Amino acid sequence: MVGTTVRKGLATISLVFLSLISLQSYSAPINGVAAADTTLSKVLLMATLNNGPAMKPYTWTVYRLDNGKSVLETSLTRHSANIELAPGLYRADVTSEDGTVSRSRTFDLRTVSSSDVIIAMD
Repeated sequence: MVGTTVRKGLATISLVFLSLISLQSYSAPINGVAAADTTLSKVLLMATLNNGPAMKPYTWTVYRLDNGKSVLETSLTRHSANIELAPGLYRADVTSEDGTVSRSRTFDLRTVSSSDVIIAMD
């Protein structure tokens, strides 16, 4: 009797496990590219004042440039940040907290594994 209960319990657990594995196969990454197949590039974003770190918050907006279109990649508020991006062409827009100063820089990650995007805000 105990043996039958244990076997039924193991059979139920096995079925649940198999159903979870089959669901995982349906969760393919966007664009059909596996995350492990794409090497990300490290990007340093830094706003400067007087040739040094700005040390006050700025709003960074990073766009991926695809076929003449700007696609929002990420947005953050700080004077500097380290982010990782897939290979491609990008534009970083940075704006001061009060909105009086705004700068933009295009950078290319198609052939490099890291890039420093340093923008003088003065």
